[in-house]
Amino acid sequence: MNDCLFCRIIAGQSAAERVYEGKGAVAFLDVMPAAAGHTLVVPKVHAPTLTDLDDESVGHLFRAVKVVMTKLNKALHPNAFHVGWNHGPAAGQHVFHLHVHVLPRHQAGAGIQALGEGGTRGDLAALAALIRAA
Repeated sequence: MNDCLFCRIIAGQSAAERVYEGKGAVAFLDVMPAAAGHTLVVPKVHAPTLTDLDDESVGHLFRAVKVVMTKLNKALHPNAFHVGWNHGPAAGQHVFHLHVHVLPRHQAGAGIQALGEGGTRGDLAALAALIRAA
């Protein structure tokens, strides 16, 4: 898709500092890093979100995430990582080609739970039943 920035990067039509390329995924440094070494791992096939990505490509994507984390660990020696993605506009997704953020952490910080909207424990059994039935 020529209108997709990440598809253009994968095709070599737009510049990016690539750090890894595998069978089904490419990884490159984020141009607006939230941490030193902030890397984006993207599937080679266009899919706006994880639920749009075919199962085989999901496997390629997450194997690439593992390789990138290993490379970042060897190169930068962080204390930890934040790994995740923004799924949809309300979650902060701006480029609608699935991309996994791998952020090396050198200092202790809040966990991913800090991004939540909060909630009450409520009836977890009823909530679990609703989700299982979906």
